[in-house]
Amino acid sequence: MLPGATWDKGIDLIAVERAASCRGVCPDLTEEERRRAVLVMTEAGEGAEVIGSRLGLTSRTVSRWRGEMGLAP
Repeated sequence: MLPGATWDKGIDLIAVERAASCRGVCPDLTEEERRRAVLVMTEAGEGAEVIGSRLGLTSRTVSRWRGEMGLAP
């Protein structure tokens, strides 16, 4: 991915950043964008409950996706 890129393999990185920022209304995201947001928010130290609430997911789904990504569930 090039520095300053706003898209990566069909993922809108700006929308992911807006969702992960926890400011304002969360944009509509595709499943792949939600997965990327889970990664970004996990790396920022957010818990599964916070991530799930922000992205419209259950904490169980967040934990499962984290496990699939090799992150701590």
